[in-house]
Amino acid sequence: MQYRPEIDGLRALAVVPVLLFHAGFGLLAGGFAGVDVFFVISGFLITSIIHREIRDGSFSVVRFYERRARRIAPALLLVCAVSIPFALMWMLPEELNNFGKSLYAVNFFASNFLFWGQTGYFAPSTELMPLLHTWSLAVEEQYYVVFPLLLLGLRRASAAMALKVVLALVALSFAMTQLLARADPAANFYLLPSRFWELGVGAGLALVSAERLDLAKVRREMLSALGLAAIVASYLFVPESAFFPGWTTVPVVLGTALVLAFARGDTAVGRLLSLKPLVAIGLVSYSLYLWHQPVFAFARLRAIDGIPAGGYALLIVLCFALAYLSWRFVEQPFRKPKRFGRAAVFGATLAAGSAAIALGFGFDGSDGLVARNRELAALTRPSVGLGKKCDAVADLRCATSPKPEVAVWGDSFARHLVDGVIASKPDVRLVQLAKNNCGPFLNLAPVVPRLGRDWPQDCVRYNDDVRRFLLANRSIRYVVLSSQLSQYLQEETVLVDGHKEVPSGTSVLSEGLRETLAWLKANGFEAVFVAPTPHDGRDTGLCIARARLLGQPDRRCEPALKDVRKYDRDVLKVVADIADEYPVVSFMNYLCDADSCKVEDKGVPLFEDFGHFSEQGSRQMGRAFDFYRSFVAAAESDVFSWRRPVGPPAFEGARL
Repeated sequence: MQYRPEIDGLRALAVVPVLLFHAGFGLLAGGFAGVDVFFVISGFLITSIIHREIRDGSFSVVRFYERRARRIAPALLLVCAVSIPFALMWMLPEELNNFGKSLYAVNFFASNFLFWGQTGYFAPSTELMPLLHTWSLAVEEQYYVVFPLLLLGLRRASAAMALKVVLALVALSFAMTQLLARADPAANFYLLPSRFWELGVGAGLALVSAERLDLAKVRREMLSALGLAAIVASYLFVPESAFFPGWTTVPVVLGTALVLAFARGDTAVGRLLSLKPLVAIGLVSYSLYLWHQPVFAFARLRAIDGIPAGGYALLIVLCFALAYLSWRFVEQPFRKPKRFGRAAVFGATLAAGSAAIALGFGFDGSDGLVARNRELAALTRPSVGLGKKCDAVADLRCATSPKPEVAVWGDSFARHLVDGVIASKPDVRLVQLAKNNCGPFLNLAPVVPRLGRDWPQDCVRYNDDVRRFLLANRSIRYVVLSSQLSQYLQEETVLVDGHKEVPSGTSVLSEGLRETLAWLKANGFEAVFVAPTPHDGRDTGLCIARARLLGQPDRRCEPALKDVRKYDRDVLKVVADIADEYPVVSFMNYLCDADSCKVEDKGVPLFEDFGHFSEQGSRQMGRAFDFYRSFVAAAESDVFSWRRPVGPPAFEGARL
């Protein structure tokens, strides 16, 4: 295939937005779509080569995978190897465990499956995953396994028939995005079936004969300009979404196809993309893509408090330097058969990959070398109450007695109170009624796209089960409710009465809480709402653990009170709205002074993440705050204001 410098320029136009997006610069909200540009380019180039070789009778599966190994493996294995010592120095046991999993998954070209099961791509936790970006390499490699076999199977068919088959698969794959985006958004993002269409568009373009695309120059100018505009518009205007890829991905995919088809050297777009600076970036784009995520992730791990824009600018410069070095001294030599023969390439790849896999299994099997620092591992151990098995359970399997007296109802912010209640009263008769993300509402459910289309109905059904359980177990006297609440406020809509979506807002949430509390009171239960812990959005638990790992003071992790009030302004408004009518307990006065909120109590770190108590923290707070007595006292109070002292002297109500 004749070299086209404009394709390297297009690679530059793909990789730079990805870097800017992951660096957190707000210039390109849709910079992540650069990966989709890469997919179309890959589908086009690989299919062009395979189709030509099959047509000429020179295609060899072994030679094809040799080229892939030369292109992909050396730089990828180098990045993995360089990441390992930094992971050992700067990662906590759980993080090192997950890094180990990604290390072997990368070398099995299955990291997209790993990250599908672990997280959504846009979740904040992904910022600390050094090998997250390898999911796209896994998608391509899985494509390389399937697609050559498809073309071989079609080698006796006409070009028109081959094109029809590919286009049919493109349509089927795009239809998969519409199903998976609702059923499993993470699968939609990470897995080949819903990404095949992007590579397939490039493949279809390669199967179209050049003569059919030989349009008049004025038309090629217009179509290539339209394609470039579609790519840039996607970078500027396509938001992060659980429904990506999907219809919002179409402009960047078709735009890339238009540029590949029509932006030849005699067009304005072709000349633009052929500029030497863009071509130079395009040449190192693979290494640049490989290096950027580990560089950013390890810098974030080391910095703890976040990295300023100037810091990210320096990190991007470092990424370019590393990309040039690995391109010059690793990528280029391994692409030359005279320097490294086939046996050497396959042998080195197998040896280095096996070593990485073995090390990854070692990190995973040892729980991230937890034995070297069990104390740090315990700091962020989550508070799961009566066990992980109790998520979304509404029966006596998750009770300390067949006749419970206290029910704890809500989402994970209710669950993290259970360890503390038990610590404050070891013989408490308690039942845990908690479902992640699902607050204690009779008629409301959050509409969270990343959880899938049916999740709000699951939440509604669970709370209906809780209501029936409470009515059937009249030994229960006290009901402790709690919720993060922000999952309702951050989304555009909430589900009301199980069948209609309405705009979310503080008034909707306040009314929903009042209805729940009124229903509990009308049915003879004494209820109290426990407000979420004060936080500013940072991962406080992780901050403390990393500060201790690096020998730095815990105080740097304390949120400023003004930041807490600003970050949780709407949540605090909801809590204040119900506080004059119903009992509310808050930890604000206990944890916060006039300037900041503490993150440990009597030397015990309190949080496992941004706001949930850790297992140790819940028990410490339960004893210090006397959860059982405080919650019961608040629930039994007929005239209650959360601004008045309730419970032990240490608790003085809430500060707004």
